[in-house]
Amino acid sequence: MGTRQAHHLPGLSENECWLLFKQYAFGHEREEREQLSAIGKDIVKKCGGLPLIAQALGGLMRSRREENEWHEIKDSELWILSDDNSILPALRLSYFHLTPTSKQCFAFCAIFPKGIEIMKEDLIHLWMANGFISSRVNLEVEDVGNMIWNELCQKSFFQDIKIDYKGDIYFKMHDLIHDLAQSIMASECIILNNTSTNLSKNTHHIGFGSATLLSFHKDAFEKVESLRTLYQLEFYNFEDSNYFPINRSLRILRTSTCKLSSLKSLIHLRYLELNDFTIETLPDSIYCLRKLEILKLKNIGNLRCLPKDMIRLQSLRHLVIEGCHSLSHMFPYIGKLCCLRTLSVYIVRLERGHTLAELQHLNLAGKLKIEGLKDAGNLSGAWKANLMGKKDLQELHLSWSNSDQFNETPTTSVEQVLEVLQPHSNLKRLEIHLYDGFYFPSWLGILNNLVVLKLVSCDNCVRLPPLGKLPSLKKLYLQYMDNLQYIDDDDDDCNGGGEVFVFPYLEELFLDKLPNLEKLLKVERGKMFLCLSNLTIFHCPKLELSCIPYVKHLAAYGLTNALLQSISSFYRLTKLHLRGDVGMTITSFPKEMFKNLTYLQNLTITDFQKLKELPNEPFNPALERLGIVYCSELESLPDQNWEDLRSLRTMDIGYCERLRSLPEGILHLTSLEVLSIHGCPILKERYMKGTGEDWDKIAHIPKVYIH
Repeated sequence: MGTRQAHHLPGLSENECWLLFKQYAFGHEREEREQLSAIGKDIVKKCGGLPLIAQALGGLMRSRREENEWHEIKDSELWILSDDNSILPALRLSYFHLTPTSKQCFAFCAIFPKGIEIMKEDLIHLWMANGFISSRVNLEVEDVGNMIWNELCQKSFFQDIKIDYKGDIYFKMHDLIHDLAQSIMASECIILNNTSTNLSKNTHHIGFGSATLLSFHKDAFEKVESLRTLYQLEFYNFEDSNYFPINRSLRILRTSTCKLSSLKSLIHLRYLELNDFTIETLPDSIYCLRKLEILKLKNIGNLRCLPKDMIRLQSLRHLVIEGCHSLSHMFPYIGKLCCLRTLSVYIVRLERGHTLAELQHLNLAGKLKIEGLKDAGNLSGAWKANLMGKKDLQELHLSWSNSDQFNETPTTSVEQVLEVLQPHSNLKRLEIHLYDGFYFPSWLGILNNLVVLKLVSCDNCVRLPPLGKLPSLKKLYLQYMDNLQYIDDDDDDCNGGGEVFVFPYLEELFLDKLPNLEKLLKVERGKMFLCLSNLTIFHCPKLELSCIPYVKHLAAYGLTNALLQSISSFYRLTKLHLRGDVGMTITSFPKEMFKNLTYLQNLTITDFQKLKELPNEPFNPALERLGIVYCSELESLPDQNWEDLRSLRTMDIGYCERLRSLPEGILHLTSLEVLSIHGCPILKERYMKGTGEDWDKIAHIPKVYIH
């Protein structure tokens, strides 16, 4: 199949470099001054056509408004410093003008390997634990960390910023930026590897991938006098080490392997993350960590409870619990941890010290998941949770699960409990699970800053509040709601005047197992779903769809004929995934089903076990990928106009046991790069290289996989 010749990309032209520099230096709001532009163009000449340098220097100049400040950068002596890497002086110039705190925070990032995705929240916690940042007047320490992170982003030390499906922010550092951080830290910050080590008495921060590396470098650890950070970068199941360096000066420990009894000697520890341990509870030695500020327990599947006296850890600010699915109760009187800012999970129980009232005075921020709301007790306790007063809370999960004790007959209804658990209007993300009330509270329809809403297994719910009026809602997930008929049954058509917008900024809609859902809107009105680009429908047998013209990605599973008929109206689709279901009797698709899909680039058809034929009409010429899998009765493919599919790059045919041949037009698919045929015995015999009678029709395709 051969290899392709490497192409060496040239640097940016001086004009392109200037445009990039100008974007970062002046932004969109700031006026471009002629005097500063002249100096800036001289600075750009020193960038060597490298976009990273143009971005970094542009970000540096953004806060400088006087000519002498721009001249200072242009004429800096750092430009003429010799260096093996001529790029580093330019980056050092940007680093040199950071504040001392920002310098320290940036340089610490050398603890991470090149190319790794770094979680913003984790990094800020590491800065806190090392004492790099502290609170200021009217600013919590976490807010200071956020400001520094934003500054480093704005000055291009951090890049490739993304938000994952859980709302967490991740970023990367360019390799050259990482080189700068490493050159600053030198032997103070080391990542262990299998080949060499530079541990010295000055080493303060160590990152390591495998716990076995600790044993490998056992002798080298004896040189280290004041180890501050021991940070495991990767986790491997069933891995253990016969040596683990316990240094009393440690402030940060992240590990999946150490003797937990030894924690009692780490009296300076501020940050502890335990990952993948096989323990049912934490040892009492945790009580010795009186300075602990951040405790993270992740993927400890057997963890059932937390030590009952953990309120001794009065410095604790962040308690993060993830992937600990056996956890059934917390420690009592958590409300006495007056510094606590993050409580990712709280499990309500009936006994004293475990009620919702414990949350009353906690100034929580970030994420909060409350489980076991069946044991919420009376309304007084729910009121005392004071969710309305927690203005910094960004994400809230409410679940009526995780109750393993006898439930007395409740004195208040679940509807009343949910009504008084109203969060602050700043909330960005809300999830409600296993709620068995018949209706949702009115406050759900007035959370004007809500971006993501997820409702799961709310079986008794018949109707929802007017969600279509939420001005910030971008993602809506509805799953396992047996009685829901419409996602918005508001019939207010604003007869009083003014234009009506329904779900004005909704971008993603996910509908799963809603057996009685009939329509998206009870009354279609005004301008609807103007931003909706991603639509997923799983097993909604009664759903009828009207035209939603802006949808680009549609995934539909467990389809009905009515849904298939409506697909041709989604004329802006670029990606379409159709999936059948067990017992489905569809033998053919509607005629002209794909006719209007002129933008379609990716088409996948799978699990239609009774499908015998596709519409005998040409596919859209823009098609780039075609996949047809698990259609065991399919006998032939459309034979029209394959020569027009000049954009088709990938074709995947799998487990279509009765498919007799590929279209004759495949011979003309000169752009096709990959053809995969698997689980198709007739095709395998016909197109096998060397023996197949029609091998010559696909021999021109660079990559052919037949198995």
